[in-house]
Amino acid sequence: MIAAVMGWIGTVGGLCAYLLLSRGRWQASSLRYSAMNGVAGVLAGTASAVYGAWPSAASNALWACIAAQVAFTTVRDRRAERRADRLAPVVSLSVDVDPEPPTGPQPVLMAA
Repeated sequence: MIAAVMGWIGTVGGLCAYLLLSRGRWQASSLRYSAMNGVAGVLAGTASAVYGAWPSAASNALWACIAAQVAFTTVRDRRAERRADRLAPVVSLSVDVDPEPPTGPQPVLMAA
């Protein structure tokens, strides 16, 4: 009975995550989407394993691993973005940029 409930919760969670993504409420790179997919994969995969449905258990385990990898990548990219944002003012202060092109006669290199 517990395995059946876990399987149904996982199935409904995975479908809801996909529905929210398809309707534009969530982004594919959101941590919410990855978390819901991961939990859904673990629950459905566990239920499948209890019933001996090994192909389903393996595909759900793979689904959960993909969700974990996407969440890890998203967190890593967000941290790198924040780090770059913190360093951007320092870099922009040290760069001397002349917005105006030079005017007047320009030096010409003569061919020998």
